[in-house]
Amino acid sequence: MTDVCLILEGTYPFVAGGVSTWIHQLITAMPDIRFSIMSVSPFPNPYREYKYKIPGNVFDIQDVYLHDAKTMGKRSDRKRVRRAVENVESVLDRLLDGQWDAFVDALPALRDEATRVSLADAFESEEAWDLLTRLYNRHAGEVSFLDYFWTFRSIFLPLANTMRVPVPPARLYHVVSTGYAGLIASIAKRTQDAGMLLTEHGVYTHERLLEISQATWIYTPQKERFRVQQELSYFKRVWLGFFDMMGRLTYDNADRIVTLYEGNKLKQIAAGADPGKITIIPNGIDVDHYRSIKRKPRSARRKAVGFIGRIVSIKDVKTFLHAAKIVLKTLPETEFFLLGPTNEEPDYYQECRELTRSIGVERVCRFLGKVDLKEWYAKLDVVVLTSLSEAQPYVILEANAVGIPAIATDVGACREMLEGVDEEDRVLGASGLLTGVSNSADTARAIVRVLTDPDLWRSMSEAGRTRAVESYDQTDLISKYLNIYEQMMR
Repeated sequence: MTDVCLILEGTYPFVAGGVSTWIHQLITAMPDIRFSIMSVSPFPNPYREYKYKIPGNVFDIQDVYLHDAKTMGKRSDRKRVRRAVENVESVLDRLLDGQWDAFVDALPALRDEATRVSLADAFESEEAWDLLTRLYNRHAGEVSFLDYFWTFRSIFLPLANTMRVPVPPARLYHVVSTGYAGLIASIAKRTQDAGMLLTEHGVYTHERLLEISQATWIYTPQKERFRVQQELSYFKRVWLGFFDMMGRLTYDNADRIVTLYEGNKLKQIAAGADPGKITIIPNGIDVDHYRSIKRKPRSARRKAVGFIGRIVSIKDVKTFLHAAKIVLKTLPETEFFLLGPTNEEPDYYQECRELTRSIGVERVCRFLGKVDLKEWYAKLDVVVLTSLSEAQPYVILEANAVGIPAIATDVGACREMLEGVDEEDRVLGASGLLTGVSNSADTARAIVRVLTDPDLWRSMSEAGRTRAVESYDQTDLISKYLNIYEQMMR
């Protein structure tokens, strides 16, 4: 038995980025805590690699594959399948009517070896087919049956795989999102007599709402595509209801909930979380490490603007490139460096490269991939984030600790990080500027303002360094998590 089982969906240790960085930081800062990991991902991938060196206090990593249909198992006898169908039909009726608490009632039967059925029973039996057609006729007779079938399968295959997964014993289950990981944590809480802690960097249910409302892979009838309307299609409503159910289930089962900033807390409450369970603990960094970086004198080189992050669509790199084009009209000697992995969305990366050529900034906008940021922080005059969505980006913390002003879109916790959380913090002054989302002109104006006003640059630099020490030192923040662990481990 380990002390803490981390339940992680789509992050550490196979994906680099903010949440994974925080998880690695948490584990390495607590060498006396024994960790295990349940890593939730869509499919088996024999080519994936660890993005981090696994610390010695991680004793087990267990994979959970949501859409793996290779292990359907054997068919049960028809009497058992009919009995299982009878048990689950009323539950599914309630779920499709929006009564998401029905799932809680069904958990024991879905987990119990004596009553649950195999994937083959659930997806290949005549009884399951008959059940599906009855549900379709009662709940969705006006939509395409073919699309109904594949939506049903896409929802219930990962759900079935989640329900079957063996849960390793631990004194505490710490889940870093709602969704499927939250469902596993809820099962662990109910079956292992252990505590459950939820940390959300971004609010999973809110992120799925944005993703699904814009999705093209979820079928929408042709007549609805050309109708000006506020309502989502039937299938999108089903998906949103499913993720909402998992979110509420996770919030209900969590003994404590940690979030990064006040805005996230309000979203969690709106999504069903109990305000009394929620604590705010921001991300933190090794402040001394970044404050020790010696920057090169600004007068000794051309102005350097850095975009630090993955080259992916959610970071809206194209807005940064268009802003660079505008800045060059006023400050033609400025250089722009894009520092971050390019392999996560290769098509988007190629689109960005093509954009630099088409707007004539290819020579001054350089994509350098993953680099030693300590070396580059010494060279940059300003750091820019043009993200469509963020929680609490490490880039701002790091840049401010070094003394580099940051320019960021007004999303997530960026306003708190650059202007202060409360009155005491705001007295320090701004450590950067906020811009509108997808607004290249606004971003360009902010860059020009910071680069051409030495007094403003200096005041922002000093405010950032002070704010990093006072509010974002990882030693203080990790100690808060250690205290929570010690209180919750059974």
